[in-house]
Amino acid sequence: MPAPDLPRMLPRALKNQFAAAVRRLLRPIVRQMIAYGLTYPTFVALAKQVYLEVADDDFALPFKRQTDSRVALMTGIARKEIAAMRKRPVSAAALPEVAESPLTHVIGRWMAGPPFATPDGIPRRLPYESADPQAPSFARLTRDLGLDLPVRAVLDELLRLDAATLSPDGEVELRREVHIPAGAGDGRFTLLGTDPGELFATIAHNLERPDGPWLQRKVVYDNIGAAALPALRQESRQAGLEFVRRANALVASYDRDRNPAASAGARSRVVVGVYYFEEPVEPPAAGEAAPPPPPPPAPGRIRRKP
Repeated sequence: MPAPDLPRMLPRALKNQFAAAVRRLLRPIVRQMIAYGLTYPTFVALAKQVYLEVADDDFALPFKRQTDSRVALMTGIARKEIAAMRKRPVSAAALPEVAESPLTHVIGRWMAGPPFATPDGIPRRLPYESADPQAPSFARLTRDLGLDLPVRAVLDELLRLDAATLSPDGEVELRREVHIPAGAGDGRFTLLGTDPGELFATIAHNLERPDGPWLQRKVVYDNIGAAALPALRQESRQAGLEFVRRANALVASYDRDRNPAASAGARSRVVVGVYYFEEPVEPPAAGEAAPPPPPPPAPGRIRRKP
């Protein structure tokens, strides 16, 4: 059943502002999806499932059954698609099948045996291109897969990922036999799925309920010299660790597993976090005056859009 104080529909001007904010929010997400080989069709499938789940869980009417027509009206997903999604088993609908990227197909075909690999699947060094269109080459490998991509673009991406090398004599060698980004760990993905969602939910809460805001504060300066960044990272890390220790002691004192005498009431999950972020600032174009720095916010104030 939905919460009684869900936000109302935004007017068009604010809806456009919100869409622009969501677009900016999606950039780091899409960047990591591309880096990890998750394609646009996979993103679309995920988004459709989440739209359906949220419409059912958070926007159902208390006095009648949620219908496919109403979900279609709220989400823009066709009724036939909604009906098909509901028919899938829960285990299959929980996560759509991850669409293989073109690079995965290239690597898989390269290792599948002759003419691009030995009979036991050891990939051969391939010339980038051959005068004989039937001779094994990297260009033929790409064309045989029917990819609607330039051969050089495929090679450049394999080189960027350090999955292949191009020798001075024009031969391409496969270095990594699977398309798995270096440093990808299951525990990190758990944080990726929880921490950004918690921060976004906090921001949304503060936008919708300014009379009862949650903790959401940050410090921003945009003229830090790059030479100072290593020291600033280290000192910020230490300050963050000290904050987390204090926050841990505070929240733990209210946790009933650790303190049986703590306050009664419905069970709640509480998160208090801190983070550090940096990015380069583009200098103003030639002849363009740099904008004056904004006035510093009042200490501890939560910035909100009007």
